[in-house]
Amino acid sequence: MHLPFSFASRGNYFTFRFVARQNGIAVKTFALLLINSYSYRSTRLTSKKGLLFRPALRIAVALSLVIAGSGSVFSQNDTSLPGSSFEISGQIRSPDGRKTIEFVSVRLERAGGSLVDQRITDSMGRFRFSRLNPGQYVVSAKSPGFNVSPQTVDLNRFIPRAFLLLQLVPETSLFASKNAGRSAVINANIPEKARKEMDKAQVALAQKKTDEGILYLEKAVSLFPEFLDAHMLLGSTYMELGNVVKAEAAFRMALKTDPNSVDARVSLGEVHRRQKNYPKAEQFLLEALKQDEEAWVAHYTLARVYWETNEIVKAGRQIGRTIQLNPQFAEAHLLGGNVFMKIGMPENALVEYEEYLRLAPNGPPAASTKDLVQKIRRSLPNKKQ
Repeated sequence: MHLPFSFASRGNYFTFRFVARQNGIAVKTFALLLINSYSYRSTRLTSKKGLLFRPALRIAVALSLVIAGSGSVFSQNDTSLPGSSFEISGQIRSPDGRKTIEFVSVRLERAGGSLVDQRITDSMGRFRFSRLNPGQYVVSAKSPGFNVSPQTVDLNRFIPRAFLLLQLVPETSLFASKNAGRSAVINANIPEKARKEMDKAQVALAQKKTDEGILYLEKAVSLFPEFLDAHMLLGSTYMELGNVVKAEAAFRMALKTDPNSVDARVSLGEVHRRQKNYPKAEQFLLEALKQDEEAWVAHYTLARVYWETNEIVKAGRQIGRTIQLNPQFAEAHLLGGNVFMKIGMPENALVEYEEYLRLAPNGPPAASTKDLVQKIRRSLPNKKQ
């Protein structure tokens, strides 16, 4: 894979960009850097491309290496422990629960959002992640048009192994898919009655029985007020309904239960973004990233905050980081394309829009994105239709 750099100036600003090409075809383009030339005049150096600046070059090279290795670096089992007995296994079933589904992509992440490993289920829908460290993990799965609500698993000395029976459900809204369902925590401290209420809530929500699901969740938190994931799922359910007031109350209860919860802070950031309280949203999201810099949802939500407040450079940095951490997240590529269009880089935007369409061909904005792709192609020289 070849990674050529391009370097251009715009007034007092310089822009770095690079395009990853395979067999002569652009397959990845990103790393937006707008650098004020006056800030680095004392550290400039000469290259074949012209004047480059050390800080900018160091960042650009680092980002290019991350993108070039995204297929392998982020799939490493970075929390594996040789000889460890900690493991998570399970099986994927169809939406009606009657049969197993083969060859589904299953992701294992840290609770903060960083990818640990990714596997494909076998012909019986089974998967297994072994040699793990103790700690909290999130398991999710996706198949075209369907996904599995992320399940949080707490591995500890009392519960070194966990088995999950996961059921595909139709894809829901973006916020729900990011946050809803971080539940069914396998934790020895949760009373059995509360856990059963959580299980019933998940079944009801999967069947679109929202009111019933909310009642089960409220029962779960009344039985165990420190049921973090029940509070989180309750907040996410209210978010899907558009009730940001009750959603905020649930997320604040989650944060009160666990003051170190990255998910709770990210969710509160999203609540305030929807309320257009951007300073408060930024505060919660930056706090989340201070706790876990690899929380990709926090980077993405912060990018949306900056996009909506017209801070395009900041939005570009955050969306670039999102893509590095989770290159399979389609909506990040869509926003990345918008950022490139905003700064007048349609060729780069084209690559991001096409990647969005590859990852989410049936997404709600797919039709309008296809139209935009065709318009960009017609406007660019030497582009085949």
